Amino acid sequence: MPGLSRSPQSRRLVRGAVVSCALIAVLAGCSGDDEKQAPSSDAEQAAVAALIDQGVSSLSAGNPDAATIAFEQALELDEDQAVAQYNLGLIAQQNGNDSAAAARYDAALKIDGAYGPALYNRAILWETKDLDKAIALYRKAIEAQPEHAPTYMRLGFALVHQGKNDEAAPFLEKGVALDPSMKNVDAPRYK
Repeated sequence: MPGLSRSPQSRRLVRGAVVSCALIAVLAGCSGDDEKQAPSSDAEQAAVAALIDQGVSSLSAGNPDAATIAFEQALELDEDQAVAQYNLGLIAQQNGNDSAAAARYDAALKIDGAYGPALYNRAILWETKDLDKAIALYRKAIEAQPEHAPTYMRLGFALVHQGKNDEAAPFLEKGVALDPSMKNVDAPRYK
């Protein structure tokens, strides 16, 4: 109906009902075997998409526990979800569990080797262990998301740390051109 507005609580209830209906439809069609498969029906694909949306919304709302549940449920239905793997990695990284984060980012990149957010965050985790690997991943991340200013800045800072100031300068300039607030960002600390 035109002009109809719903409260945030009402929208959450509707979204929850849609997710529940989609999950019921998916589960009703399950064969009973334990093998994970890609979603084969529109209902399964809709359920996976709804769970990922629910997870992203929960994460944005500051509820990583609910987000984790939604992303894990999405992966139960379809293990080839780079976004779910990435977000589980992000949650692990925010909780200080870098090894679990790295495993999730690697899983996301196994699904989609050009997934920019996973490339970027995985590179951050490499910075203190193997700066050359971090630099290589930042270069791939720039190809994947050429408008992401922080990637240019991190790559530039890493190159400066290696004494490659001339090579670093265009990356730092591009990062600031994309986002002028990057001018005030300090370089990370490397071991």
